[in-house]
Amino acid sequence: MAGFILRRLLQLVPMLLGASLLIFAVIRLAPGDPYSGLVDPRADPAKIEELRRRHCLDCPLPQQYWRWLSHAARGDLGTSIRFRIPVAQLIGDRLGPSIALGVTAQSIVLLAGIPFGILAAVRRGTWVDAAVTTCSLAFLAIPAFFLGLLLLRFFSLGGLQVLPSAGFTTPGSLLTGPARFLDAARHLILPATALGVTGIAGLMSHVRSAMLEVLRQDYLRTARAKGLPERMVIYRHALRNALMPVITLLGLNLPALLGGAIITESLFQWPGVGRLTYTALLERDYPVLMALNLLFAALTLLGSLLADVGYAAVDPRVRYE
Repeated sequence: MAGFILRRLLQLVPMLLGASLLIFAVIRLAPGDPYSGLVDPRADPAKIEELRRRHCLDCPLPQQYWRWLSHAARGDLGTSIRFRIPVAQLIGDRLGPSIALGVTAQSIVLLAGIPFGILAAVRRGTWVDAAVTTCSLAFLAIPAFFLGLLLLRFFSLGGLQVLPSAGFTTPGSLLTGPARFLDAARHLILPATALGVTGIAGLMSHVRSAMLEVLRQDYLRTARAKGLPERMVIYRHALRNALMPVITLLGLNLPALLGGAIITESLFQWPGVGRLTYTALLERDYPVLMALNLLFAALTLLGSLLADVGYAAVDPRVRYE
């Protein structure tokens, strides 16, 4: 397994280089130059030209790409046009809130999607299956931002008014320790619920389909014939093999832990990577966009690797030599 992981990590290097080249090309094909927002268009042309030389914009494109890539490899992702601070620092400040939101939302998805998917498969053809499937379709039809608006209406801006509507913590709060943690948790409830509930449907459908396929296998009939309890047959033998497509889904969802909540983070004014991506798009903050896309590409490749490792962990038939 260690040899397989090492080989896959080495294979990720050229793939990440290819992704970086594509990201650079797309940004450079955008109208204008990446640093046009740093100076007043009415400024002295000599000053504008000096700025272009400083950022190597008058160099050939291959040289520009190598300069950006070599700096990125050293952790220098440039300076944000909008915020005028290093991009690495800007993204680093947003990682914590995004990870908290993403992990909480994914936890909601797992804790609800897997059990209800199993329940629908085991009770196939009954009213339980119909109810779970109907709820799944309803959740699938509701966009996260629309559910977020409903949650804001009933739990924050109107109705009960028991939860905060925006931010990561209360503005101007001097809370520390457990009190600060609880304050952040209250702010996390609405955006995490909006993301998690809308994500339950996809996982629930995958688990149900996988369980239905596994439950037809002969080895489960053999397990029942040996007198094993039904709970052991389902959770020890069937579920383990049914998790294969779930692992794929979770691996591909790894980038969503950081940047998959652009609209939701903007709606709840959550200071995360998703909201930063939205701001960078509006402001044409190209250094930030390039760094974020490179980060998302790396997370996608890493998610694929983790999915392969997960296959071997849950299925003894899978062996990587």
